[in-house]
Amino acid sequence: MTTEQRNGTIGNLLAIDTSTAVLTLALSAEGKLIAERCSQAERNHSIKLLPEIDDMLKEAGIAPSELDAVAVGDGPGSYTGVRIGVTVAKTFAWTLGIPVYGVSSLEALALGDAHTLERESGLTSPHWYVPLLDARRKQAFCAVYATGSNGWHTVAEDGIRIVHDWLEPLSELIASARERGAGPERIVFGGETAGFRDAIEAWSVSGNGSVLTDIRDSRIGASAIAELAWRRIASGGEPDDTHGIVPNYTQLAEAEAKLLQKEKRGGEPLGAN
Repeated sequence: MTTEQRNGTIGNLLAIDTSTAVLTLALSAEGKLIAERCSQAERNHSIKLLPEIDDMLKEAGIAPSELDAVAVGDGPGSYTGVRIGVTVAKTFAWTLGIPVYGVSSLEALALGDAHTLERESGLTSPHWYVPLLDARRKQAFCAVYATGSNGWHTVAEDGIRIVHDWLEPLSELIASARERGAGPERIVFGGETAGFRDAIEAWSVSGNGSVLTDIRDSRIGASAIAELAWRRIASGGEPDDTHGIVPNYTQLAEAEAKLLQKEKRGGEPLGAN
């Protein structure tokens, strides 16, 4: 069955994200959420993921063979966690012959924060959302997404950045947007914010003009992974290649980076004992 044929017939979609210490799953049908699970998995994604999927499907009364698509947060985030989630999603897609949709884990985090803020305050004015996942050494996987008259869109692509140093360029992005009449009324930092709170608070006082700043601890929900996949399906977007989809690490794992540095210094080559 072609993607074009499936776009109008996709019923049950399984969504997965294992890019952080939280294991989150969702099941939706024709864009409507049926079930969602979030649990603190720490380093046990490989042990917990398949049993959690099995339990959720059984509770919903849906057999794996009744799934029509799978969506997965493809990072950035935990190197091992992202790899596990993407591998499981690819396996479902290949064995069941269904499409797979990889979406940004950071975008899902930002979208979840946007929905939370809308529920809490009913605010619909232009807002920017900065999702943060701690990457250690004062770095974070982060991006900027926006909502407003132009709909949901990307302001700054996913990447890994030293947060303290990146806040000044973020101010420049805000100033540039204001010149075009598209500046945010509020900027929301969400996700794993604890290690960056002091820097953000200092920046909010002196570095970002009159933009209201909100800092909140939040986590990725697979319902947002599913929503991003449904948006792509509704717009006619193609699924990812089942064998070609790969995690978005944004950087080499620390062990790989050290090995590459060693090789550049003339150390032992790959494969050496």
